[in-house]
Amino acid sequence: MGQEVVAVRSIEIVTAEIHTIRDNVARMFMDGVVQIGRRLEEAKQLVPQGEWLHYLDTELGYKPSTAQNYMRIAREFGDGQVGLSGKTAQDFFGKLGYAQLLPLLGMPEEEREALAEEHDLAGMSSREIQALVKERDEAKAAADEARARAEQQGQEARHAHDELADVKNKLKAETQKAAEQAKAAKANAQTAAELQRQLDKLAEQADQPRELTEEERDALRKEIAAEQAEAVRAAEARATEMADKLQRAKKPAAHKVNFLFGELQSTFSRLRGALEDLVQQDAEIAGKLGGAINQVIGGWKV
Repeated sequence: MGQEVVAVRSIEIVTAEIHTIRDNVARMFMDGVVQIGRRLEEAKQLVPQGEWLHYLDTELGYKPSTAQNYMRIAREFGDGQVGLSGKTAQDFFGKLGYAQLLPLLGMPEEEREALAEEHDLAGMSSREIQALVKERDEAKAAADEARARAEQQGQEARHAHDELADVKNKLKAETQKAAEQAKAAKANAQTAAELQRQLDKLAEQADQPRELTEEERDALRKEIAAEQAEAVRAAEARATEMADKLQRAKKPAAHKVNFLFGELQSTFSRLRGALEDLVQQDAEIAGKLGGAINQVIGGWKV
């Protein structure tokens, strides 16, 4: 008889076998949970209305929460579809037990797969996975809040920018208006100053009487002579008219003399006013004309 060969088993071989059996058991467990969850979904549709809780207790010994969790695991992990990562839910979560799967329920598929990529979920307890999910949820909420706050701050910044632009536009318009008003005020001030200068010049000229030119003196002489001639003609016409009337009166000579005397007084009054005006303008000429008039009046005798 030949010698029987006994295989030598090392610790590495034993350990590898344990891992294999454990992984197979875990995969079988998850697959079993998924299969049970699918059939619970089916049974719920078949059980008469109002008998579901009684059915779970008497037929299966499940609590409503347990049945609900089995059905949720079947819906979220049991579709068998390959995701964008090229893996199925079984590849990511096949080694997890029932308690380890519960904290992952309700998470978006891509977030759940990212969590499995970043952490060794199979080596964590359900509480550790629950804390990890909570931490991730809080971080996501904080990120969402920060994003919302940043968006709000951006809106406020845009609103403030728009308000600042409006203020700048209004300030620009008011500045332009003020500049135009200042320009107009300056022009008005210059005009007023020019008018005041002209008024001051006229006042100065009025305070300092100037000497008449020879042309102005000739014109004044002609004006006085014309007024005197007009006065003489008017007096003669009036005297002629009165003479005709006095000839038919009781004392025609007396009436004529009386009328002419009145006319003479009027003429002298006008002549005196003209001479006074002439004195203001040219005292020399006024003196000469006054002397001539005195010679005429003084040399008249009856």
